[in-house]
Amino acid sequence: MTAIVSPVCMVLLAGGAAVATGLRWRLLIAAMLAGKRSDPRFGHAGERIKGFVVHVLGQARLLRWPYAGILHALIFWGFLVLLTAIAQAIVEALWQGFHFNDVPGAPVIAFLQDIFCVAVLTGVVMALINRLVVRPIRFRASHLSDAVLILAWIGTLLSLMELNYATLIAQGRPAWAMAPDRPFASALSQLFAPLGANSNVLVWLHGIFFWAHLVLVFTFLVYLGYSKHLHIISAAPNVFFRSTDPKGALPNLDIEGVMNAEVEADQHFGPVTLEHFSWKDMLDMYTCTECGRCQTHCPAYNTGKPLSPKTLITDLRDNLYENLAGGYAATTHDAHIVQGADPEGTPVPGAAVMWATGDHHPAALHDLAGQFQPSWIMPEDVATAVEANQGVRPLFGGTISDETLWACTTCGACMDQCPVFIEHVPKIIEMRRHLVLDESRMPKQAETALRGIENVYNPYGLSHGSRADWARDLGVQFAADKPEAEYLYWVGCAASFDDRAKTIATALVKILQAGAVDFAILGTEEKCSGDPARRIGNEYLFQERAKENVEVLNKYKVRKIIASCPHCFNTFANEYSAFGGEYEVVHHTQLIERLLADGRIKLDQSKRQEETVTYHDSCYLGRWNDIFAPPRDILEQIPGLRVVEMARSRSEGMCCGAGGGRMWMEEEQPRVNHKRVEQAVATTATRVATACPFCLSMFDEGIASKQLGDRLTVDDVAVYVARSLAGDAGDDAAAALAGAQQTADQSHSSTMGATAPVVAAQDQPGQAPSEVPEIDTPNVPLGEPAEVPSETPPGDQPEVLPAPETPEVMPSIDPEVSPSVDPQVEPPSASGAEGGPDTVAPG
Repeated sequence: MTAIVSPVCMVLLAGGAAVATGLRWRLLIAAMLAGKRSDPRFGHAGERIKGFVVHVLGQARLLRWPYAGILHALIFWGFLVLLTAIAQAIVEALWQGFHFNDVPGAPVIAFLQDIFCVAVLTGVVMALINRLVVRPIRFRASHLSDAVLILAWIGTLLSLMELNYATLIAQGRPAWAMAPDRPFASALSQLFAPLGANSNVLVWLHGIFFWAHLVLVFTFLVYLGYSKHLHIISAAPNVFFRSTDPKGALPNLDIEGVMNAEVEADQHFGPVTLEHFSWKDMLDMYTCTECGRCQTHCPAYNTGKPLSPKTLITDLRDNLYENLAGGYAATTHDAHIVQGADPEGTPVPGAAVMWATGDHHPAALHDLAGQFQPSWIMPEDVATAVEANQGVRPLFGGTISDETLWACTTCGACMDQCPVFIEHVPKIIEMRRHLVLDESRMPKQAETALRGIENVYNPYGLSHGSRADWARDLGVQFAADKPEAEYLYWVGCAASFDDRAKTIATALVKILQAGAVDFAILGTEEKCSGDPARRIGNEYLFQERAKENVEVLNKYKVRKIIASCPHCFNTFANEYSAFGGEYEVVHHTQLIERLLADGRIKLDQSKRQEETVTYHDSCYLGRWNDIFAPPRDILEQIPGLRVVEMARSRSEGMCCGAGGGRMWMEEEQPRVNHKRVEQAVATTATRVATACPFCLSMFDEGIASKQLGDRLTVDDVAVYVARSLAGDAGDDAAAALAGAQQTADQSHSSTMGATAPVVAAQDQPGQAPSEVPEIDTPNVPLGEPAEVPSETPPGDQPEVLPAPETPEVMPSIDPEVSPSVDPQVEPPSASGAEGGPDTVAPG
């Protein structure tokens, strides 16, 4: 009888699970394939397979956080082994005469099954402790109840599996149960010894454990399609289909294709609805594990801004799930605050407010339901947006707020930390493109910066004709006069117009001259690289500037470019190739390191700089382009300098707050750069070294605002090198730097104390920000670009307005509200910062 009933039950169980799972996956796959944006991800098979092995099988990114990484690895690796036990149980249910001990290699497999069953149970216990006892801040706004349910499910399933083997062993069937090869199950079998080997109760218990285990396996597969643990299935393909483009490159937008689309509904830039994302974007949404690593490292989140990379993805995903469930009207929207309130629900003044909607009790601040919609948008505003959108939750204003998108600094920490390679930043930029190009909706300061890039070719809004004034007395040659130069030094807008950043260009020129480097600059033929425009969302303006710059560079047959701005470096190295610009691009720290190694420049031991310095990693040099060593190697060679690391450094480094166009937008307190300055102050350093003009500006402002000028100062790595150059070259560099610094100081002091609208980061030292004059050209051109003069006419020179007063010192940040890393358990590895904030970098 059993030989008939068992296979029938197995077929019914598997068939029912397959139908239920298939119905859900049909909806999920259909929604994914409905993505309209083209996103080919099938090339570079070797690289994809390598990534799968390292990051899926090897769990590389998860293991950066030791505690969480180990528990997850135990569960993951254990399940890979225990798939053999599930297959064994299915075969045994279908074929009563099957004995596992007859399978080749059965003793080894049985031993591994037993060991890894206990390993997975250990991982489950560790995970429950992490979720229910430790409760790291990174889990805030994650599905707690769903996570606990899944962990309990896995624990019960594996316990039943082990009890199944234990009762089989207790029946005295060692040949079938392979007792010698299952040490833990054999030990567990002693619990059933009093029943006797021939007990009917023992037979029934074995059957109950066997079938309960299989029922949990198949119902688990069904539940995954409705759970955040869908990533168990989707994570592996998501990692496999990760982007193989250079990390720092954003996807190109086919502007002509959009404008000439046959269907009018397709004539838009960026996503208007969820369907306008790509299939890979949808797969990202399914794959979010809600681990919060991205959130922990996000500078916007850590300074109280309405952005969490985690909830950005889950907002999109839960909106998708809401649509699959019948839409806004078919789901529950009983809301409560999950951030911005204390455990009793009392609002915390000044904290960003995030709401969660779903079927739950309003007072359950931390016990969130299985399906909910976290959002930075007030529920009343969502309801209003839905009503205005014919009953459908809109993407903007109903799912994602504008403020969330504009808070991003595009530092890439979220993507670098994500263990399943979700691409947060490209989604944010895509949505910004819609706001800017379709809606002309953006912060006023960003609009002003874009107008400056459009009309006078720089976001500062200053006269294009003054771009090369900084080099007037430095003996610099122009490409027009020296087209055969080995290198083209791309100065960038900051070092051309910001008096403080001009010290970088001055120092670098003197270093290049001392090292007999053959170089030239473009002067007024150089225009903004377009990086701010692209990151703000004006892809049209970026592409116009890129094409113009490539045309000029190719005219001079430029092949090697030096960039002192990491944003320009990233743009030329990773993005200009799409427009015909193929160059060997080096950052100035890379070239300086090479000159030192080759002995082409010498440092004078008598010009010792007896200081302790900490290096700040620029996001666009370090995290996006993996250039961490050269600046540190240089600093370690400068006489007198002692190098220490901040607690967050290298790939774990924190953004200065200027990326993603944030340099040109106002920011509320607490500010990202102030948080970073606090981290520098926490070391023993008296100096900060940067390798980016934006980082220099943000540190200058942060130090001044927090009144730390007598405790901490900042300069670019090139400036520290120039101060130590040996011989006449060193004396010449010192004199040039002194002049440049005096100009910067005078400019800064002359603008102190007044108030004015700002374009740059509030009170940028060295160059008073200015409003670009209103010019009768479209802000976001979609047709032919407006013809503008290469230099602003004398009558239209932008008025240089004074900077605002230095703001009050920012109060200390409550780590419970704005954490930079999780407390106590599972801190990030902070590579390069072992031993605390004052770790001396190896010499």
